Amino acid sequence: MKLKFLAITFFFIALGYSQDTGVITGTVTDKDMNNETLPFASVAIKGTSIGTNTDDNGKYSLKVPAGNHTLVFAFLGYETIEVPVSVKAGETKTINKVMSSSSVLLEDVIIETVVNREKESALLLEQKNAVEMKQAIGAQELSRKGVGDAAAAVVKTSGVTKQEGVNNVFVRGLGDRYNSTTLNGLPLPSEDPVYKNISLDFFSTKIIKNININKTFSADLYGDVAGANIDISSKELEKNSYFSVAAGAGINTNVMDATFLVADGAYNYFGFLENGKDVPVNNLTDYSFKTSFKPVEKSTPINSNFNILGGKKLELANGNTLSLFGVVLNNNYFQYKEGHVRQISNSGGFRQDLDFKSSEYKASQALLGNVKYKFDKGSIGYNTLYIHDNNQSVGDYNGYSTNVNDNNEATNSIIRRQQLNNNNLFVNQLVADYKFTDKISANGGVSYNMMRGSEPDRRTNSYDYDYNGNEGHLVASNSAGLNNRFFSTLDEDDITGRLEGNYTLNPEENLLKIVKVGVNVRHTERTFNFSQINYDVRKPIPIDINNPDSFFNQANLTLGKANDGFDFVTHRGRLADAFDPFYYEASRDIYAAYGLIIYPFNEKITAQLGVRFEDFEQTIDWDTNLSSSVNNLTIDPSNIKKTYVLPSATLKYSLNEAHTIRFAASETYTMPQFKETAPFLYESVNYSEFGNPYLVPSTDYNIDLKYDWYFTSKEIVSIGALYKYIQDPISRIRVNSAANDYSYVNTDHAFVAGIEAELRKNIYSVESDNRTNEFTFGLNASYLYTEQVQNDTDKDNLTVLFTHDKGKMQGAAPWLVNSDLSYTAKNDTTELTSTLVFNYFYDKVYSVGTGGNENIVEKSVPTLDFINKFEFLNKNLQLSLSVNNILDPKFRLTQDINPGGNREEATVSTYKKGMFFSVGVNWTL
Repeated sequence: MKLKFLAITFFFIALGYSQDTGVITGTVTDKDMNNETLPFASVAIKGTSIGTNTDDNGKYSLKVPAGNHTLVFAFLGYETIEVPVSVKAGETKTINKVMSSSSVLLEDVIIETVVNREKESALLLEQKNAVEMKQAIGAQELSRKGVGDAAAAVVKTSGVTKQEGVNNVFVRGLGDRYNSTTLNGLPLPSEDPVYKNISLDFFSTKIIKNININKTFSADLYGDVAGANIDISSKELEKNSYFSVAAGAGINTNVMDATFLVADGAYNYFGFLENGKDVPVNNLTDYSFKTSFKPVEKSTPINSNFNILGGKKLELANGNTLSLFGVVLNNNYFQYKEGHVRQISNSGGFRQDLDFKSSEYKASQALLGNVKYKFDKGSIGYNTLYIHDNNQSVGDYNGYSTNVNDNNEATNSIIRRQQLNNNNLFVNQLVADYKFTDKISANGGVSYNMMRGSEPDRRTNSYDYDYNGNEGHLVASNSAGLNNRFFSTLDEDDITGRLEGNYTLNPEENLLKIVKVGVNVRHTERTFNFSQINYDVRKPIPIDINNPDSFFNQANLTLGKANDGFDFVTHRGRLADAFDPFYYEASRDIYAAYGLIIYPFNEKITAQLGVRFEDFEQTIDWDTNLSSSVNNLTIDPSNIKKTYVLPSATLKYSLNEAHTIRFAASETYTMPQFKETAPFLYESVNYSEFGNPYLVPSTDYNIDLKYDWYFTSKEIVSIGALYKYIQDPISRIRVNSAANDYSYVNTDHAFVAGIEAELRKNIYSVESDNRTNEFTFGLNASYLYTEQVQNDTDKDNLTVLFTHDKGKMQGAAPWLVNSDLSYTAKNDTTELTSTLVFNYFYDKVYSVGTGGNENIVEKSVPTLDFINKFEFLNKNLQLSLSVNNILDPKFRLTQDINPGGNREEATVSTYKKGMFFSVGVNWTL
C-alpha cells in the first residue's frame, strides 16, 4: 500500500471589511527576567474574540473598534493583568506592560531586550499556539530534571529512546538515519563515520537555550527526515549583564573498587592528543612506536566538571544594542563495566564466549561565543562553537574465541583492546533577520562547519592459554590481524545556507495569513583514511601479558628471518605501497526551494500547506580493504542522484482556548549514509561491519493526529496517533558468513503505527507568607507497533537469508515511559527543588536475525535519578546533589536459541553501569 498526496493548491480569498477602527500596540516584558521581552504572551480585548500573541520580540498589535475597552494580558504561570484603554478612530495607542509571576504591583514601562525561550511556560505556550506539532524542552526544565546534555534531554520526551552502546537516539522506532540535527536552524555534520547525526552528548545543557523536537515534516525542513528534526538553540545573553562560575565532582560506584586502566600515552586530563594522529612508522623495518602495549593504572578516577559563563549588553545609539556572550566548560568522566559477551548460533554453539572488564574515560570541552547586534528593523548575529570530545577505553576479554583459538577447550584466551577516539567540531554561523515593512520580512543564515576526527593508535593484542603444562599465555598466531595497531582520520567540511522571505497578507488583522518562500543549499565533503599495521607472529611463543613489550619490540621484528619473532604487514601487504592508507571520499550536494502558506480560515481552523523541491546528489569513491572503485574500472562509484517534490500539510482545529486538534501528512525520503555505502571493513572485538555501495534511498509517507488539552495555565494533556509507511527501508543485518560480519540492505517495505500521550500536572501548590510549596508531575508514554517485510531484494549485491518473513524494526521499543515528580519550596531567601526522574523502555530488536538465527533483543531497562538543587537567592549561590542510575539495572542482549529442539533464551551480552553520585556549586553575579 502506498499513500498518495495530491499537489498542494494555494488559496486566494478576497476579504472585505470596513468600520471605524484604531490600533493598540506595545511591548510586553518579563519582570522575573530583568525586564527582558516576553514572547507568546496573550493580549486580548475582554469580552470579544479580538486577540493575539506577542511575537518573538515581545511585541503585539491589535486592530480594534473605536471606543472604550479592557485590554487583558495573560501568560502561563503569570498574573493576569487588565488595563482600561480608550481608542479613537484612526488612532494608534501604545500600551507597554511588565508581567510577573508574583503578586507585586506592576508599572507600565517601555523596554526592548532579547527573547527568553528557556522557561517551561513560554515553550508550552509556543507549543500551544504553533500550527505544526512540536515539543520543546528549555534550560529551566533541563536544570530541574538534572539533565546534563542534549541526549539526556530528548529521551525525556514522548516516543524518544536511546539504545545502549549507540550514540544517537531513536524517535518513534526510527534510528539515526531517519533523523536530522540542526543548530539554530542550520544543519550539523556528524563527528563519527558511524553516524549521520552528531552525538547529542556533546551539547552540555550549559550551552543550550532550548531544544525543539519536530516530529512532523514541513517544507522549510530538509527532506531527509522521517523520525524527527532535533533543533538545538544555543544560549544567548538574556540579561543586561551576566557572570556565572560552577564546579562539580562525582564518582561511579563501579570505579571505586576497580583497577582502572588507561592506554599508555593516551591519558591526558583534558583529553588532548599527546602523540599525534598520524602513523608513526613509514617502513616495515622500523619499530619506532612511542607508546607501549602495556596499559597504565590510573588512581583516584573522580569525575569532575567546571564551567564559566558571562556576557554583557551594550546600549548603542538610536536604541540599538550589542550583546556579547561566552561559555567555557569542561567535563571529565570515568566509568567501569564488568560483563559478558557472546556470539551464539541457533543451535547454541559459540564462536565467542568472553568475560570482559572495561575502563572508560571521557574528557570534553566546549567553547561557545555569541555576538548579536539588534536594531529597529531586525538583528544580525554570529555564533561560534568549538567542541572537543575524547573517549579512551581499555577492555580485557577473557574466555573462548574462535579467532584466537578454535579449540573448544581453550577457555582462557585473552583479547585486550585499547582504543582512543578524538573528535573536534568547529561551527561558525552568521544569522540575520530584517523587517522591511509590516508585510514583508526575511531571515537567513550561512554556516561553515569543520569536523576533524581521529582514532589514533588503537591497539589490539590476542593471547592463547598455554595448555602444555605451563602456567601462562602464548602470543596468538592464527592470523596477522590478531595483534595490530590501527590509525584513522576523518576530515569533513560542510557549507550550508538558507534564505527565507515572509509576506503577511493582512498585518492589521488578528488572523494573520502568511506566505513563506525560501531556498536551502548544502555542500559536504568527507575524506576517511585508515591504516592498520598487523604483527605477523611466526608461532605461538610464551609471553608475559603484563609486559607485552618484552616481545613486541624492535629486536623481535624479524624482517623475514626464520626465528621466533614477527613481521610487519599492513592491510596492503608488504610491497612499496604498504603504508598508503585505505580511504573513501564522499561528496553530497543539496539544492532546495520551498513554499509555505499559513492560512486561518477562521478563529478555529488554520491550515499550513507547503511543498519542497529538492535536488540531491551523493557520490562515494573508495579504495579499501574489500574493493576499489578507483583501481578497478569494472566497479562503479556509489552514486545517488534524485529530484524530489515533497508535499506537506498540517491542519489545526481549536475547539476553544483549551482544546486543540492537529492533523499532519507529508512525504519525505531517507538516504543511506556515507558509512553505510562505503565498503570498508571495520573490526571490533565481537563483530565486523562493512558498507554496501548498492543501497537505494527510502521513501517515507507520514501521517499524524494529535489532541492537546491545556486544562490550566501550567497543565496539559496530549494524546497523539501516528502512522509511517517506508518503501525500501534500510536494515542492519548479519551477513551469511563465518566471520559474523554485519552490513546494510534494502528490504521491500515497513510501517510504524503508534500512540503517544503526555501529561503535566500540578499535584499540590500553596502560597502563603511569601512562601511557596509545590508538587508537579510529568508523564509521557508511547506504544509503537512496527512491522518490516524481511526479504532479499535485487537492489543490492548481498545475498541475505532472513530467519523470518516479517519482524519488528531494529531499535523500536513497543513501550516507552518517561516520568518526573518535582517538589519546590521557596521563600524570600532560599529555594529547594527536588526531582525524581524515571525512564523505562520495553524489549526491542538490537539486530535482525538471519541465516536461521533469531533476533538479538535488548531487554527492558528501568532507570531512576534523584536531583536536588538548593539556592541561596540573596547570595546568588546554588548547591546541587544528584544520584543517577539508582536502580543500577542490568543491561542485557539476548537471543532465542533452539538446541536439541528446546527453545530457550540465551544471554549475548550483559553488564551493569553502576550508580553515579555528584555534587556541585554554582555562583552567579
